[in-house]
Amino acid sequence: MFDNLPDLNLVRLFVAMVESRNLSAAAQRCGMTRSNMSHRLKRLELALGAQLLRRTTRHVELTQAGRLLYQHGVRLLDEMRAAQSNIDSLGGTVRGDVRVRLPTGLGHLYLAPVLLEFTRRYPDIALRVHINDNIGDLVSAEVDLALKITSAPPEDHVARRLCAIQWSLCAAPEFLLDGRPVQTLEQLGRCSMIAPQSLGRRFDLRLKHAHGDPLILRVAPRLQSGDYPFLREAVLAGLGVALLPRYAVWTQLRDGQLREVLPEFEPEGVGNAIYLLTAPNRFPSMATRALAGFVQEHIERRHRDWLRPAPSA
Repeated sequence: MFDNLPDLNLVRLFVAMVESRNLSAAAQRCGMTRSNMSHRLKRLELALGAQLLRRTTRHVELTQAGRLLYQHGVRLLDEMRAAQSNIDSLGGTVRGDVRVRLPTGLGHLYLAPVLLEFTRRYPDIALRVHINDNIGDLVSAEVDLALKITSAPPEDHVARRLCAIQWSLCAAPEFLLDGRPVQTLEQLGRCSMIAPQSLGRRFDLRLKHAHGDPLILRVAPRLQSGDYPFLREAVLAGLGVALLPRYAVWTQLRDGQLREVLPEFEPEGVGNAIYLLTAPNRFPSMATRALAGFVQEHIERRHRDWLRPAPSA
């Protein structure tokens, strides 16, 4: 009865074909020729007795049988990886590979040293770290774990909320004292603004007040970037008023290097919470679970520093 089951290596190649969109890209990814890849696909189709792909000159299209095999194949391969990782860990040592993607700000400003500490604690886990804001589809991107700051986590992934994210309007003291008082929305509108690039070249800055309706100001920032350390350096240099997450500037606010602008208002930014994302059809390995727990523990321990101070009585 086992002779009728498809070869797991052929299933692995088929999954690579689907996720690569065409045979040439899949062959390059798997380190073989296009003709060899095509030959193995035919072997798999003969073994299953069904056509899996409709091939054109530009791309491949899944048949109904192909969609079923892909869905089950992804789960099967993830289960095999998890099984191997768990077997490797029977002796008490967690082993395996984890592919993780982090947003630029949180990655560079906070999580990079956390991951270095993780690698010291788990020397048998190999990390593949990508730091960028393009989360995309975790399956096709071959990512096991991702963190994302958003107000609406993607519905096609498993999302675990880690903590709230608050934003700050802040500026260097010398900027505020250089004839630029910022006490009203109109005065803020005349300031040079520094903001994340993902908000767009022009956007509506929403400012919430605990005892009133939110205010909205249309802004066109003078300086924008997806590199949050760069934005922080720009505001510390006195180049304008910055909209940044509080985790990026909380120590500078505490030490007086930066000051809140319109502190009675709470600005909205790119997202209001950190979510930990995993693919819905993957069973996380022990190594992935170890990293997720390690990151979650550090964020939960630190996030209180990132909150707005309670108003004084």
